[in-house]
Amino acid sequence: MIHIHRSLFFLVFITPVLIGFSLFIEIISFRGIEISEYYQFITLIFLLPMLSYGASTALFGFLLSLKKNADSLLKAKHIPKSDLDFALLESINVAVVMPVYEENEISIFSRIKVIFESVEKIHKLPKLDFFILSDTRTPEKWIKEEAAYIELCESTNNFFNFHYRRRKSNLNGKSGNIADFCRRWGKQYEYMIILDADSLVSGDLIIQLIANMEKNPKAGIIQSVTKIFRTTTVFQKLTEFSSYLFSPFFIKGANFWQIDSSGYWGHNAILRIKPFMEHCALPHLPEYGGLGGKILSHDTVEAALMRKAGFEVLCAYELEGSYEENPPNLIDTLKRDQRWCQGNLQHFWFLFGKKIPLINRIHILNGILSYLNSPIWMCYIILSLWNYLEDSKYLNYSMLPEEYEFFKSQIYDPLYLKLLYLSLLLLFLPRLLSFISLPLLQIIKKIPAFLLETVFSILVAPIYMIYHSIFVFSVLLNKRISWGPQNRDANSEYSVSYVVSSFFGVTILGFACAYISYAHSTMLFILTLPIWIGWISAIPLVILTGKEFKNLNKIFSISFWKPDIHLIGNLEEELKTHKNKYLEGRELFFALVHPIFHNRHKQLQGNKLYSSKLPKTSEKDFAILLKQGPEFLEKKSLLKILSNRDLLDSFYLKFWTSKKKDWGNYWKRIWEDINPSFFPSTSNNKKNDSSLQ
Repeated sequence: MIHIHRSLFFLVFITPVLIGFSLFIEIISFRGIEISEYYQFITLIFLLPMLSYGASTALFGFLLSLKKNADSLLKAKHIPKSDLDFALLESINVAVVMPVYEENEISIFSRIKVIFESVEKIHKLPKLDFFILSDTRTPEKWIKEEAAYIELCESTNNFFNFHYRRRKSNLNGKSGNIADFCRRWGKQYEYMIILDADSLVSGDLIIQLIANMEKNPKAGIIQSVTKIFRTTTVFQKLTEFSSYLFSPFFIKGANFWQIDSSGYWGHNAILRIKPFMEHCALPHLPEYGGLGGKILSHDTVEAALMRKAGFEVLCAYELEGSYEENPPNLIDTLKRDQRWCQGNLQHFWFLFGKKIPLINRIHILNGILSYLNSPIWMCYIILSLWNYLEDSKYLNYSMLPEEYEFFKSQIYDPLYLKLLYLSLLLLFLPRLLSFISLPLLQIIKKIPAFLLETVFSILVAPIYMIYHSIFVFSVLLNKRISWGPQNRDANSEYSVSYVVSSFFGVTILGFACAYISYAHSTMLFILTLPIWIGWISAIPLVILTGKEFKNLNKIFSISFWKPDIHLIGNLEEELKTHKNKYLEGRELFFALVHPIFHNRHKQLQGNKLYSSKLPKTSEKDFAILLKQGPEFLEKKSLLKILSNRDLLDSFYLKFWTSKKKDWGNYWKRIWEDINPSFFPSTSNNKKNDSSLQ
């Protein structure tokens, strides 16, 4: 049955590819094959299969959606509550792991609390533990994370199922963070659910993922299908609408032929820890510029290694309750894409790896081409225009005017148009199928949103093409990208001057292309319009879509798809009720000298002591810290003090045995600002500290 699915998909996939190739061969046969036409055919070899793959995937997804339970080979399914063995689920050790790096601490711990409470409402799982794995380097943000962790434990009255750990060295980024967790705690758990800092999952989804792992003992990874949520800007609304309308068909269609070799996205998924630890360790790539070093995108490689070990990678597209956020604007999306581009291109090393299954090689190739296709598209467009003009000159010189007009209008141009129509059909078929699958009333309601999203996609596509091409060439020219913190704040707009400076070159390119094409012919001007119009409109497009327009909320409503409003509402409510505001600007004061918070911070640093005798460098650091303030101390030295229990105790003693006149302005200012009740052990006020209790 598996072979029938894959053979059928391949047949549908290859048909338009062969038609496109035959049309192109007819086009280039009129005047002999020139070297530029060879190059154009090479670009077509990459582009047509990618277009056909997307259209074929959406077509099968559309056909599967017409009938319930149409995919007989789907393994990860929704299990009715009556069939769940809760006694078994209670006995399974599961870790929910969230690696974070310089993220908003309130957002992180609010999500963890909402997820925990969502599970508790369905059924208590005493062996379900939550790990917040921090790679944060900023001292102030680190202290805020600890405060938010303490607040989480106290607000839930649970000090056993929540764990916070900050690495002293963030080696290998997220993948290194996960690897460190596996070394320390992996053997204690059977499964690991990985979340991103912007993830939100329901308790029902967690229970379903665990139950499906038990049901499928050969499953190494089960990936849930994420939906976009918490959208504010127009850019986010457009992305959210497209994720609800188009994504289900691509997911179903891909699963039709991938079956036990589905994709893994690195988050909102459950993994079987033992085979993951044994087979999915990531190698350090050869030092070859941007293509070498540590792997930035680990998910596709880990899925390939899991399949190589004989375990299945399944997609649970029936399960609801999996969410993630989207960057608020095009600029932040491009910044993220630049990191993904380098990560995907690094997968080239695994494309010809030993014993990697064929379907996983296709996943790897698909990921590489998702960015490499941008410069290929650009080359194809340039070569197409060049060859079209050269053919026109040749035919014009070799024929009489009447013959030329007849031949060009009746034979030559129709062939080019057929190839163009085939490309447009493959490009827009997924959109049309997704839209017409809606009920008639919803089709009428969603027409404005559908048209706006389509126009936006047409305008933004050439912008992506330019910048993705730049990213590809940057990697190939050995420029490395570091994986930094991501902007998730919809209120952080970029200035108009920054947007103009970022997209000024693209805008000039658009005007130049429009002028050149118009100077040659009206037909060329019209044919190239979808390309240069996006470049010309780049600046206003980025500015407008990066803003919030509440009047558009009704147009982009997703209520038809029934997102979990209760779960999302709980998160929004939790974000409003956090109690960490007292720490703002005082983080280091609390961690170093506050009697209660200092002790809690110290307990989170483990049991490793420094030495009985402090080195001279520490004494100097203490003197600077006390007399001048933390802003005058090197970050490295400050982090060393904050992460060592012995050094923390030594400075705490030095501070409270010193005289106020010896304090730096930092300590004096905060001392005068805060309420004396923050120091129950040193003041006459015996009341408990309400901000910490």
